[in-house]
Amino acid sequence: MIEQLELLKQLLGIESFDISRNDILTHYLKKANSIIIGYCNLDTLPTIYDDVVVDYAMYLYKNKDSEGIAQKREGERSATYESGIPQSIRFALPLSKIKVGY
Repeated sequence: MIEQLELLKQLLGIESFDISRNDILTHYLKKANSIIIGYCNLDTLPTIYDDVVVDYAMYLYKNKDSEGIAQKREGERSATYESGIPQSIRFALPLSKIKVGY
């Protein structure tokens, strides 16, 4: 988790010695990991996908104010948001496991 946190901070342009947002960034890393595990229907996510978790955590962090919004219009400007995990991140994930019987 420490390497993921440091990579996330680098990608966001946050100095490594700045610990003021560590708790928030760690929250988004855990949230991204949890969502990806649920999406892929896995018990744990192999470490080879750590960078994908960081990418998704960065996406969640940067878009935290628009979570749950599908479309937004302000005057002449409009934006449509992708729902769920962005396609670029989904393509980097393992195929979802299908569990039969519970």
